[in-house]
Formats: sequence, C-alpha cells, structure tokens
Amino acid sequence: MTGYRIIALLALVCCLAACASSRKLSPDTARARILKLGLMEIEGKTLEVQKVRQLGGKHAVAEASLNMVFQLTRNSRGKWEVEAVRFSDGNWVQVETLRQSLDLTRERQTRQDLSRLVKGIQEYRKVHGEYPRADNLSGLNDLLFPRHMATSIRFDAWGRPLILRRTVPEGLQILSPGADGIRGNEDDISLSP
Repeated sequence: MTGYRIIALLALVCCLAACASSRKLSPDTARARILKLGLMEIEGKTLEVQKVRQLGGKHAVAEASLNMVFQLTRNSRGKWEVEAVRFSDGNWVQVETLRQSLDLTRERQTRQDLSRLVKGIQEYRKVHGEYPRADNLSGLNDLLFPRHMATSIRFDAWGRPLILRRTVPEGLQILSPGADGIRGNEDDISLSP
C-alpha cells in the first residue's frame, strides 16, 4: 500500500509539472501577443522574439528585436541627425513627433505612479496616525512596500529618481523633474497627499 501511494504521489507530481510547463510562454505565443497589440504593421521576420523568461506563474519578459529604418539628414553644421523613423509598415514618423508622444505617455505613467505613492502614504497614515517619516524616496518605499503599496516606485517614467520633499513638518511632496529632467520649471510633475 505504501508503494502504491508513492507511485500515485509521483504521478500527481509529474502531472502537475506537466501542467505548469504547458502554461509557460513560448516565443511564438509572445510574438503573436505582441503582434495582436496592433501598434504597427509587422510583416514576416521583422519582429523576432529571442528569449522568454518566466517571472513566476503570471508574468514573463519577452526579449525581442524589431527591424527599423532611420532617415538621417545633415544639419547646417554638417552633422548627421536622425529625422524620422520607419517601422516595418513603411510609414515614416518624424522623430520629434515620436519623442512628444513618448513624453506624453511617460508623463501619464509618472502621474499614475505618483498617485499610487500618495495612496500608499494615505494608507500608512490611516494605520499609523501620521505620515511616514522618511528623508528620501528610498526610505519612503521601505515603509510603504508591500503593506501599503503593491509595487515599489522609485523612478519616474523617464528612469530618473523621484524626489521626496517635506513641505511642512507633517507634509510631503513627491516630485518628478519631468521630460527635460530639470527641477523647478513648468514640466515638473508633483503630487502631495
């Protein structure tokens, strides 16, 4: 009877392992999902998924390459500059238009992240009766994550560290220097609880 239970247990483990491995994201499935986004027309082999890395049961990272074409022009000083980008769909996108679109998207993402931080601060205050006592954003994240915030947020969408500033003895302000990366001008993004 003991041998039978061991065999049954091994069969169950093998079955569970087979089920888990069937849920892994394949490069072909990752490519199909990327194409389904419809961000651009991609034909043939212009998008290749080289590697897929599982991050637990619900997340994965797909490393892919996309063939692109760049249009360059010589400026008045004789130096080459990228003027436009073409993805495989054949339409040229001006670099400045692409940069502005990316900045708008990054601004929206940064505002969402600042809102999450503020909600975490408010949750902390409800539980502890005061604002978190932190001198910088790293210390603030240590106090908020994971109990009061689902993800740790330390950088804006441009990849620059967010800034924590005390406005009054009890008040806090979280700041991103915005698209230009220069603090103290009109494109700064800030939020306070």
